[in-house]
Amino acid sequence: MLLIVGSRREGNSYNLAKYIKENLESKRIYCDIITPGNQNIHLCTGCMDCDKNGVCDFNDDMKQNIDKIINEKTIMFITPTRWNLLSGDLKIFIDRLNPLYSKDALKGKNVILVSIASKGKELYSSAAALDSLVSFSESAKMNIALKEEFNDCLVATDILNQTDKMNALVNNIIKILDK
Repeated sequence: MLLIVGSRREGNSYNLAKYIKENLESKRIYCDIITPGNQNIHLCTGCMDCDKNGVCDFNDDMKQNIDKIINEKTIMFITPTRWNLLSGDLKIFIDRLNPLYSKDALKGKNVILVSIASKGKELYSSAAALDSLVSFSESAKMNIALKEEFNDCLVATDILNQTDKMNALVNNIIKILDK
């Protein structure tokens, strides 16, 4: 499974990804974490060359990321919310997946979507970010296998106080991977 973390900090998004990776790997399920904000990824210029040839003109870390995505059956996106939206790092990453979109290479892949907010759910701070990921996934014709929101995660380790919810998420991921 491939986990794509939309925050370059070692905060709640990364802590959740690390928790999932450790728990899955203890069950011999291999995971790889990609943190786009810590990679060399150019902004999409909208040249649309990839629509013609299925390849981006840029030679950066997205080449290896795209190879990993092509070879994975299940992909997980984890984003912190920024102004009720997904993170800029994750948006840049998604924009650069356009070569896969033009070839329908994401079609049918399982996708797990997680948004993490600093405030409570009543403030809608996680729902809008999750909606953006759902919209992307539907456009790419991916199979949305699971959606989850974590709220009240202001301090970088707050998510670690939601162990029951994280364990439930891991168990649901295992069920998806076993299908």
